[in-house]
Amino acid sequence: MPRTSEVEVRYVQESGDPVATTLAAADPYRMILGLPVRKVRSHPHQRHYSGMFWSATNRGHVLYESRLELDRLWLADYAPEVVRIAAQPMWLCGPDGKTMRRHAPDLLLQRTDGGFTVVDVKPAEFARRDAVAQVFAWTERLCSSRGWSYEVWTGANPVVLANLRILGGARRSEWIDPAVMRALDSVAVPGMTLDDLAASVNRPGSRIAVLAKLWSGLWSVDLTVPLSGQSQVSGVRSTP
Repeated sequence: MPRTSEVEVRYVQESGDPVATTLAAADPYRMILGLPVRKVRSHPHQRHYSGMFWSATNRGHVLYESRLELDRLWLADYAPEVVRIAAQPMWLCGPDGKTMRRHAPDLLLQRTDGGFTVVDVKPAEFARRDAVAQVFAWTERLCSSRGWSYEVWTGANPVVLANLRILGGARRSEWIDPAVMRALDSVAVPGMTLDDLAASVNRPGSRIAVLAKLWSGLWSVDLTVPLSGQSQVSGVRSTP
């Protein structure tokens, strides 16, 4: 196990002030609120697709450097156990045996149980390369020494991701009419289709409210098959 006092952590606070400390002393509660440690610039003929993702979890934008990172952000934003997301949260610098390493993980996730998950996003064919795998193994050991979870994420079911992008159109709660949400509560029962639910209320905004129920997790639907008006809901719960 690496000595946490020998590993340097650098991050940028929410105020924009840089912090250099040891892994042992690094404060994940400050890092999760901080700014990305790397600046992503767009240029002609670039190999990666970068941008800003509006997160319902953060109520603000989160940086991503590739389409694969964007996919992971969709999953994090939908996950009820994730309460905060930070991109490019820190630099890790320190020894790995006789090798000195420097690495910036892609994401830091704060969970409802108070724990943290560090995520590296990489296509599977690259993650298997020896040099990359060694960096990830070192990062995992560092995270373990602090009690943080660590994940190398290489992709997910494309149908699930496509469905989340559909539901995500309703993730901004300020766009949803609370009266329509309450009306849906009064008619919804497991087994009803999305079309039936929207039609049963028959009010402007009923369809987007149905999607909002699914995004929030109050209602469940099988996300492993393409969503349609004939998709049936299950696990129906009322809006708090």
